[in-house]
Order: sequence, then structure tokens, then C-alpha cells
Amino acid sequence: MFRFNKTGFNLLLLTFLLGAGVVHADSLIDVKSYRALTSDHRAYRVGEPIVILVIESTRAESTANTGVQNNLSISGSYGDDNNNHSAGVALAGKNDGSGQTSRKGLATTQLSTRVTEIIGVGLFRIEGEHNLIVNGEHQRIVLSGIIRAEDINKDNSVLSNRIAEAHVKIIGSGDVSDSQRQSILYKVFKWLRLM
Repeated sequence: MFRFNKTGFNLLLLTFLLGAGVVHADSLIDVKSYRALTSDHRAYRVGEPIVILVIESTRAESTANTGVQNNLSISGSYGDDNNNHSAGVALAGKNDGSGQTSRKGLATTQLSTRVTEIIGVGLFRIEGEHNLIVNGEHQRIVLSGIIRAEDINKDNSVLSNRIAEAHVKIIGSGDVSDSQRQSILYKVFKWLRLM
């Protein structure tokens, strides 16, 4: 029969406690990718998606008026006792001009982007592209820029007017786009100011 005395038990306990400091185990939770069950699902790492709500409206208008009026008058007279002669020349010119230009643009869509880079504390670079084909019309939307973490809504979306250095391109090609292009003949007549 095996008996432990008090010294043997203390020695065994001491060996166990000293050995426990050497032994270590990996955590079951990856600290870098861990999200608590109660946290919201906003993107904050490279590669995570963010929905951008594109609501862009632009309007520019310019008006110019000019008016020029010139008058030139030359007159002279000559006379003697029997004859009286007079001559005169008058020139007048008037030029009025006006011009107006206006341009309006509206784009509304939703686009999924990805976080491509973490720039600093709470700043993310995003990029995204969306391709759509409807009845042979190709439409491509490309968006990039920088967003702040506090501008990300609870549903993981960001309004486009909250994007710094925003680049939004909407490119279309197909039958409708082709019909809007001007022919070379039209361009020549316009250049000659015949149209």
C-alpha cells in the first residue's frame, strides 16, 4: 500500500504548480476575428462588404449677357458767299449677345463595395464595381473612396455623400448609347457652323 506523508504531498503539489506555468494551451477563440454575439455586423476589416447607397444629384447653371454700342460721327461744312456745302458721315454699331447653359444629373442606386485598406483609426478605403445587362444594354458602375467607421449605419450601409475622395463612374453601352452618338457628318456640319 502506498502512503503519502505531508512532505511528499507538498512536493507533489509544488511540482504540479511549477509545471502548470510551463504548459500552455491555445485559446479556442481567435482574438483577431472574434465578434461578440451582441455586437452589430458593421464592416471593419479588409475584405468585408459594405453597401453604398448612391444618391447623387448635381445641378449647374450659368448665364451671361453682353451689350456693346458704338457711335462715330464725322461732319464738316464749307461755305462762301454764294455756295454753302456741307458733308457728314455717321457710323453706328450695336451688338447684343446672351448665352445660357445648364446641366442636371441624378444617380440613385445601391452598390456593394469591399474594404480594401485600413488607412488609420476608423478610416477605410473602399472599392466596388457592379455590372448589369438589360436587353443588350451594358451598364457598369464603379465606385471608390474613403469612409469613416462612424458613418457606417447599423445595417452596414453608407450614404454616398459621406464618402471622401469619392469617384463614381456610370458607364453605359449598347443600342441606346449608340443612338445618342453624333454621326461624323453631323460633327463636320457643326464644325463648319452650318448647323
